[in-house]
Amino acid sequence: MKAHQLLLDQLLEINPRTGIITFNGNRMALIETSALGLLRRDLVATLGMDRAKGFLMRYGWACGQSDAKAVRSMFQWDSPDELFLAGPQLHTVEGIVTVEPLELNVDWESGSLVFTGEWRHSYEADEHLRHFGVSDEPVCWTLVGYASGYLTEIFGRQVLVYEPECRGQGDARCVYMAKSWNLCTDAERLLGRYYEAESLATELDMAYQRISLLNRTWKESVDLHRRLSDLMFEGKTLDEIVQVIGDTLRRSVFVENQKGRLLSESVMKPDHRNVYRNWKARAAAATHMGKTLSAGKTECWEYDETYLEVLVIGTSTNSFGYLCLIGEQPLAEEEIILAERASNICAIQLFQEKLVVQQARLHLADFLDEVISGRFDEQTVIRRARLLEIDPEEPRRLMEFRVEPEEELLEVCEYIREKYPGFEVFPKNGYLIGLYSLSQLRRWGDELDTFLLSVLNSCQRKFKVVRILAGCGRLAESVGNIGNSYDDAVSIVDFLEVLENSGVSLRSRYGIYEQFQTLLLIVKAAPHKDLVDFYRSVLGRLEQYDQTHQGELLPTLRAYLEHTGNIRKVAGALYVSETGLRYRIRKIEELCRVNLDAGEDRFKIHLALQIHDSLCTRKGSVTRRKANK
Repeated sequence: MKAHQLLLDQLLEINPRTGIITFNGNRMALIETSALGLLRRDLVATLGMDRAKGFLMRYGWACGQSDAKAVRSMFQWDSPDELFLAGPQLHTVEGIVTVEPLELNVDWESGSLVFTGEWRHSYEADEHLRHFGVSDEPVCWTLVGYASGYLTEIFGRQVLVYEPECRGQGDARCVYMAKSWNLCTDAERLLGRYYEAESLATELDMAYQRISLLNRTWKESVDLHRRLSDLMFEGKTLDEIVQVIGDTLRRSVFVENQKGRLLSESVMKPDHRNVYRNWKARAAAATHMGKTLSAGKTECWEYDETYLEVLVIGTSTNSFGYLCLIGEQPLAEEEIILAERASNICAIQLFQEKLVVQQARLHLADFLDEVISGRFDEQTVIRRARLLEIDPEEPRRLMEFRVEPEEELLEVCEYIREKYPGFEVFPKNGYLIGLYSLSQLRRWGDELDTFLLSVLNSCQRKFKVVRILAGCGRLAESVGNIGNSYDDAVSIVDFLEVLENSGVSLRSRYGIYEQFQTLLLIVKAAPHKDLVDFYRSVLGRLEQYDQTHQGELLPTLRAYLEHTGNIRKVAGALYVSETGLRYRIRKIEELCRVNLDAGEDRFKIHLALQIHDSLCTRKGSVTRRKANK
């Protein structure tokens, strides 16, 4: 008997009166494949995908083993190979799948077998695609089980069958590969675990336990959601909410904003803080943190048997930050459900806090605009300041930042807010206005120059192509006098901008009221361009000469004026001869076109030097020289 001679009417006996179908004395039944598809769907829903896979593979094994015993006793086969090929023929005539054998190699002495072929028209692939769509792995589970059971029974040694290709996982065809156990790799042998005998009752019992666990977890998650919601509606802080999350999950909790800045933490073990810091350092170095993570998913890192897992707070399109959980074991399935509930509450809390901050900033910006415009009397200003929780008696300054290109204004604004928490910055008429108090001054250093320089340098490093000019107005002793500080800041920045546009090289890109105080009296009274033209007409040629010849004429001029023209004292202060000094004086008068003995000309020189000193502060000059080094 040859395998291809197997026909359905040779295998089955049908009683025309009772309709009973038998195969080698065993009763058979015709079942619609769509019904098998529904069975598969319900098994997956009840047991889960992996357990349903094992159940159907064991079912296929039993069918294949039974058919092998039947055909071996029913016919006399021409060769052992024909008996092997009878399995694919049986599968075909039974309507399960069309089998096209490709290669069969059997070595009885070594106990080795390799059998390959193609499965066409697999009902199992069709039904899986219909109910579940494309899978991540092969899905012809009963076919694999049937072939494994049939070949193992015929060969007398364990044979494992798997699918290198499967239509159910998006491939163009289904291909099977059968190997004797001695030829299988360690990875292929892992499939053997699906054939470990478990009854349906056992599967259902395990499914029941799993459902009970999920039900208990669901109740716990509802309780956690209610507790966290109550805290939020009671106006509790994020710190208090995070503490409850940590106690519930028995893990350390770290909450970050979308830019990775730590907002709140609840640390269960001191070592967990080091784990978090190490993760931050590695993630930042890999520029990976959170970029591949989407809402509803977790990522897990292991550090010395400690596990850090991260969830997105918010949605994939609107993220507010990240929830980092650290414990001694990875999150179990039921714990992930609790963590997702906690993440949702954190999202609501952060969103609410963001709205509150935005609203507070809007009110504060409106308030400052009204104070600057002088729309209210002092008592009204004080009352409104207290409503906004602003101490009306605390001295403050206003700063103006001019950003180029203007398209980067909002990005720069957000960066400064992030970099200097508590320093409120607002867009106004295409510029940035900053409210600066003495308490903030102590936070970032003791000198105003240090803070302004820090802001400008930080922005320069962050935004390579952005240019910023800054002006800081006088110290307003009360909130009602902020308008004067604003006028100072605007005048300083306007003057710096006119100088820069006129080709004057600025040694410092910021100015402070105390450095500009004398000059501001003239700046506010005269057009800026006229002042620039005046400054350049008086000292422009002198500065150019010093730059070209590495001269010392400008310091000489300053010393001459400071010592009221006393040649001996000036020469002593500069460590030069009187003859050399007189030569310098004549050169200065020639370049500046002035007579230093004339009072009117000395006034012009004094005024031009005042403009020079306001633009080229000592700190700015030193900083620029260091930067050039």
